[in-house]
Amino acid sequence: MTAVTPTYAVLGSTGNCGTALIQNLLQDSSEDAHIHAYCRNEAKLRRLLPETVDNKRVRVFAGSIVDVGLMVSCIRGTRAVFLTATTNDNIPGCRVSQDSAATVIQALERLRDESETVGAGKGMVVRALPRLVLLSSATIDDHLARHMPTWFRPIMLAAASHVYRDLELAEGLLRAQADWVATVFIKPAGLSPDVARGHRLTLDEEESFISYLDLAGGMIEAARDEGGRYEGRNVGVVNAKRGVGARFPRGTPMCILMGLLRHFFPVLHPYLPSTGPA
Repeated sequence: MTAVTPTYAVLGSTGNCGTALIQNLLQDSSEDAHIHAYCRNEAKLRRLLPETVDNKRVRVFAGSIVDVGLMVSCIRGTRAVFLTATTNDNIPGCRVSQDSAATVIQALERLRDESETVGAGKGMVVRALPRLVLLSSATIDDHLARHMPTWFRPIMLAAASHVYRDLELAEGLLRAQADWVATVFIKPAGLSPDVARGHRLTLDEEESFISYLDLAGGMIEAARDEGGRYEGRNVGVVNAKRGVGARFPRGTPMCILMGLLRHFFPVLHPYLPSTGPA
């Protein structure tokens, strides 16, 4: 019997995590998986990942994150959906994660209705819904962050307060659907655009810094897990060998400083520069 080639949807495919996911999936010859890349700007995706140009394994869905119809097309028939759309800037009123989660839920409702309609009278559901894998943060998890320096965690909670609030609300939306939607909540600590060194999934630890490529490897592992061990859980991703991790991103101090300014003085946001971990 011929194995079915799996398809994965990557939301936020032009971000650091999204591009790392696509790179990992394309380089993994064990599945030769197909990829549905959801983004706002297809030209940007092609520029960041030239290997996606004329690649039959990659299909791009370009449009607004709140386009439910486009989202339905993107996630239909997928094994898992990676929700990675977010921002490095502590933007007041940020709701990127909320909007992504809400749109995916609406799309899944349509797909569920489609399956039930097709399967009516046959006593079966035609196609299982995909597993969701949400990129969140260890900083907002009291258990994973319990060993984080007591002076440092409050700084980070303030420096990314608007982003973290967005993530918390997105998590709430997804957890409210737990009776019919399976979600894994991936919660790394500090991230860096560095090379892959190997990763490990954990329910008890956080570690800074880990590369986006290793984070992506962990997310793919959680998505493929046959036993569903991570569904509904807060899952950390750490380096395979603790203490041997990614380099310190040179943009981090500026990112924290600008985040604090946006937290304490949100009216300054339009006048502050965008930052990143590079």
